[in-house]
Amino acid sequence: MKNIGIRTKIISITLLFLGVGLFIAPGVLVDIAELRFKQVIEEGSDKLVEELKEDYQNLEPLESQRFIPYFVLVYDKQNGKLISQYSFFPPSLIDDYDPQSNKFSENLTDLNFIKTESNDKKVDIVVGFSESTPSEIINGIERIFIVIYILASLLVIVGILISIQIALKPVDKSIKKIEKLDPLNKLEKLDEVASNDEIGNLISTFNSLLEKVNISSISQKQFISNASHELKTPLTSLKLQIEKLSVLNGVDEEMIKNIQEDINEIQSTLEALLDLETSGSNTEGSEEVLVNELIKTVVVGTDIVFQDKKEIKVFSNSKVVKLMLNNLIGNAEKFKSNKTVISTDLVHGIPSVIVEDDGGGIKPENYDLIFTPFWQEDESRTRNKSGKGIGLSIVKNITLKYGWTISVDKSELGGAKFIISF
Repeated sequence: MKNIGIRTKIISITLLFLGVGLFIAPGVLVDIAELRFKQVIEEGSDKLVEELKEDYQNLEPLESQRFIPYFVLVYDKQNGKLISQYSFFPPSLIDDYDPQSNKFSENLTDLNFIKTESNDKKVDIVVGFSESTPSEIINGIERIFIVIYILASLLVIVGILISIQIALKPVDKSIKKIEKLDPLNKLEKLDEVASNDEIGNLISTFNSLLEKVNISSISQKQFISNASHELKTPLTSLKLQIEKLSVLNGVDEEMIKNIQEDINEIQSTLEALLDLETSGSNTEGSEEVLVNELIKTVVVGTDIVFQDKKEIKVFSNSKVVKLMLNNLIGNAEKFKSNKTVISTDLVHGIPSVIVEDDGGGIKPENYDLIFTPFWQEDESRTRNKSGKGIGLSIVKNITLKYGWTISVDKSELGGAKFIISF
């Protein structure tokens, strides 16, 4: 169900309930209609008896009763004979009556009747109907119920589709705009909707989140930039003073060398921080970049195996793409045992760059954490490796900026496998 859209889910659930209802609702409606029709017939028979008691000789109002399922028998009290001009049968019962014996068919056992006497005491009146009459009439209506139910269901589905389309229109519009947003570098907001429903609240909440992300990004960039520049000056000064000390007599050369290495390490870290800060916000002009050619320039003079299976072109900045490749390949080189392989190929139908090594690999629970700046999976394993723990963060920033994706898995070589899909 994870890959099913909300529209499909709503329609599927609706169809499920309507489908269940198709097997239940017509039968329930028929039962209700039959019960109601029986009540109407019983009430009508009582009313008809009262009318006949008052004026059984007036046939004109009885003519209108011929289309409803009553039978009326009027007998002369003096001789007990049926008075045919005052009596009538509905079409469903007339074939079951034997005028010779003045009886109904023996098979007709579900009769419901009322026997009474007229007000003038001259005749006996019998009014009744067959208990099976309501079901016989309603059975013909069941198909109509089913057709009406199906038509009503179609109208319900169309109504739901239209309602969903109207309700989710702001969401669709927001999704298209979100795909173009870059809150780390520029504050943009979604178009507000004039409603206080869940969608309106969602958009308002997301706009508030965009503001917080943008403010946090600005603060982070300012801190990194200011700290880097503020530290560069005293480090440069310190480096010059160390160089002066190195030419003096009696100075411990080993100590001076260690201090210079520490200064160089700090400067290298500051440069890496600046690369991290600018990697996701490079504003230089974009161009068509041949990724395969850049890879060749990166691996030239190394023992890295390059498997050129698919030509990849992206609309980006060649410096940024090269920075991304350098950091990704450098990470593989740092943790390999003997071999690093980089290839260009289709992954799930998408042009991708795959970088693999035969090192110790990465624990699956750390796949997301490795892109966090300065994070190290196992300090005991990495303390002797060069690097600042920023390279993969730079790669992640660049992929986010251009809408690419990066994933990590276990390589068949034994180590880690990084896939960048363009």
